[in-house]
Amino acid sequence: MINIRVELENALRAPIADAAWDHLVQQAYVEEVEAGAWTIEDLAAKFRDLQAAFSPRVPSSTNELPSTDAATSARIDALSAIYAAWAEGLGEVRRFRERELVAYSAPELRAWAKRQGPYPDLEPQLLQDAEVLPWITKHHNARTPNGDGDEHVATLIRDGKPVRHLWFVAERQERAVTVDARGPLGDLAKLASDLADRYRWRPSEAATFVLTSHIPEVLVYVGSAQIRPGQTNVMSRLTMTLDPALTPDQVAGIYSSLKARYRPTPGPRSLSVKHCRLAQHVGPHVAISIVPPGERAGVGRPPRPGPTGLVQIIAPLPGHSWNSLQHEWNEKYGQWRYESVSNFNRDAKNALNRLLWPGWTTRPGNQEP
Repeated sequence: MINIRVELENALRAPIADAAWDHLVQQAYVEEVEAGAWTIEDLAAKFRDLQAAFSPRVPSSTNELPSTDAATSARIDALSAIYAAWAEGLGEVRRFRERELVAYSAPELRAWAKRQGPYPDLEPQLLQDAEVLPWITKHHNARTPNGDGDEHVATLIRDGKPVRHLWFVAERQERAVTVDARGPLGDLAKLASDLADRYRWRPSEAATFVLTSHIPEVLVYVGSAQIRPGQTNVMSRLTMTLDPALTPDQVAGIYSSLKARYRPTPGPRSLSVKHCRLAQHVGPHVAISIVPPGERAGVGRPPRPGPTGLVQIIAPLPGHSWNSLQHEWNEKYGQWRYESVSNFNRDAKNALNRLLWPGWTTRPGNQEP
């Protein structure tokens, strides 16, 4: 019988945390594979869906420019004040506040019931900073009978129902929660996303603006990272969206600062031409797998476990061997000839690992908000 966890980790090209695996077991997703109803690819797709839902991400962003001058700061302040004033007058902002933030007292409701007229024309009661988190928590838990909003969202995801990621600021911290797209928090998440796109605000500050009227800061740049795991780590990418008013020196400083957040310490050494060619020569003809300790491919010393406790095995595909790959290499690249197959084997594996796994990562303390 196959080891489903190992096969899933191979499909994802990354180890799975125990808590995540336990969730897959508890939700009977693993049982679907055991029964033959699902393939490993189906399970991997479900895992990615859950990972995306419970680990929402927004672009990391900041206006802490490496070389900010007084004029740049003043420009940001002016735009922030103007755009916040414009947003206050938007119909969608007013309607949300009137629907969700107007509270009627008991005497007002009795007076309305007595005269049977229209609802009292009251101004929305905007929240104070300390009220934001309790208000969101109350609405998050209100749509489920047992008062557990997270469990309700997990059920929605399992049933294929729509959810949204709501970012907000509370207690001076940026926070995120996955919410029912059909409730008031889903409406708030959608409205905040629209405002953020329109005015170049952080989504978290846009949501808090709707609830509190605090003026968000207009962003002059947004930087984001897509960090891929395993042997696709080399395909990680940094993306920047920039205000054209920034100077070239400011743009260079922004990129350097953003890159430093995801660069391992020490940074990856550049591959030489020889090692790039070596990876190119060997890579298409080998299989790379992640397996439990004790497994091995062919003769020789078994590889040592990595930080995850698993081991990586790089072995030639059928029709190839390290000897044949070395022979073909020597014929094609005589200037970098290998006399020892063990040295060729070692350098080829190192070249592949350095090419495919440069080590881009989100380090503790440097996560995207």
